[in-house]
Amino acid sequence: MKIYPNKFFGSNMQGAPQVSEDSSPGQVSALLKAVLVDGFGSLAPDSIVFDAQTSLAKASFSSGHSYVNDSILLFEGVTPSDYNGEHRVISVTSTEVYFELDNDVSPINATVRGTVKVAPLGWSISFADANNEIIIFTAAGDLGNVSLRVDNSAYDGWSGNYARLCKISMVENITDINTYDEIYSSYWAATGRYSSKGWDLVGDNRIFYLMMQYGAKNNFGGFVAGYIDTIRAGDRYHFIMNHLKDTNAGSETSGRWDLFNSSSYDYYTYFASNDVTTQNRLARKYHQLEGTDTWKKRGMGGYGSDVMLLPNPADNGFYINTQPQMIQETGNCYRGTLPILIEPLTNHSALYRKNLQNLPEHEGKIFRFLKATYGNRSDFSDVLIGFDVSTVEQ
Repeated sequence: MKIYPNKFFGSNMQGAPQVSEDSSPGQVSALLKAVLVDGFGSLAPDSIVFDAQTSLAKASFSSGHSYVNDSILLFEGVTPSDYNGEHRVISVTSTEVYFELDNDVSPINATVRGTVKVAPLGWSISFADANNEIIIFTAAGDLGNVSLRVDNSAYDGWSGNYARLCKISMVENITDINTYDEIYSSYWAATGRYSSKGWDLVGDNRIFYLMMQYGAKNNFGGFVAGYIDTIRAGDRYHFIMNHLKDTNAGSETSGRWDLFNSSSYDYYTYFASNDVTTQNRLARKYHQLEGTDTWKKRGMGGYGSDVMLLPNPADNGFYINTQPQMIQETGNCYRGTLPILIEPLTNHSALYRKNLQNLPEHEGKIFRFLKATYGNRSDFSDVLIGFDVSTVEQ
């Protein structure tokens, strides 16, 4: 059975959780729980049939749906069982979803239709409070000692109706939701205030990248948490995260979320930038002794997409850096690479939420392009970033 470890999600997808204007407690926790663990957007198809000529299956929904091309759906409770499991969407209409099956099956039409939903990434929940506002998420497999604690409750200091935050912590030695050793803690955005409130997320069962739209500039802050591909044998602390620069978000002005503050970009992040350690934390250095460190990614140019025009004038080309982006800790020590992430070498808003397949020299690949705002760009413009969402495992 095929497994699709690299998945993408967005606020425009079927049943996607939303982050609202009033930013009630638990909205970001609910978003991460849905994407990392549960999946979302469950529907019961009216029918599921198999087209032997194309080797595609078709699920029909007479009331409509919002599933999207190239996303991964999870089918459960269907007879015959060949339909169950994860499948990539190949095409959609307003009432139909065409999806791929394993190459060696030719099932009959479904006699039991079951349910379908957007498939989760495969993380687990170690502990959660009664309201699911505080959750400790753990990556799949025994990758290391670090888990991610998300506190999206109305904690002490949560005030006003403006730029609310959620606490994000790297933790270990966990006994329960409130008993653990904290490695490092800071804050992510937890509001859609002033913005269009969109979000996008790409990841697998060890790392994820979350782009949230918030603030009067209506741009996307980029956040990351999870394990990198380490080069150190026996590494138990190759967990990274980033966070906001300005965490004083109790009101519009002091939190710098309003339109008129000259430093409005302080509430975005440096995720899109290369060779910058600002706001980036690594659980421990290569020697594994206690104490966090900073990290930076190495790519092309200041933030990749500033390198070329689109198209490149000499050959009408669109160039992408698909080499794994290096992660370095203090002293330019090479620790590993970032999974999934690629670099489009041009910046063009028309590519936002576009998936490009089988580009020249990238046969069989599906690249998805999103936006993140570079936290030190005084023009507040978004930066195009890219992800390889094409990996398939048998």
